[in-house]
Amino acid sequence: MVSDFFVDQDLSFEQVKALSHAMMAVARVDGVHESEMALVRGFYEGCSGRGDPSLEEVCAGPFDIAAKKSLFASPELAQMFIKSLILLAFADGQCSKPEDEAIRAYALVLGLSSEAVDQLFEATKEFLMSGLAHVENLEALKEVRRKLDPA
Repeated sequence: MVSDFFVDQDLSFEQVKALSHAMMAVARVDGVHESEMALVRGFYEGCSGRGDPSLEEVCAGPFDIAAKKSLFASPELAQMFIKSLILLAFADGQCSKPEDEAIRAYALVLGLSSEAVDQLFEATKEFLMSGLAHVENLEALKEVRRKLDPA
């Protein structure tokens, strides 16, 4: 499952803006960490161009998943949306309980079951751990895995 973690998706700019706003909303639930900010900014600026609104403009105000639901209506888009939020939540090293709850609330609106979200969390953890496969210190790996479980 790790090898197919990132499925190519052509996103419209409206989807990019909505996903960026959702990522910032999740980051804000427990305080925006600089690594979270860098991830959101890198994603948004990598997809935007001259004349597009700034990230700050796109992320102003509360995020309304119900209003953006139609942008992520297919199961593939809904899963990509939630995986992106999970990656964002782990950007500071640990997904907090408030971040987990926010992600699950968005997933529910998008029609994803609790079991599907659990699978997306596990796939994300596997993806993140796969980057550490070369590490020989098993105790350090166990500690990283422990930190990946929601608080």
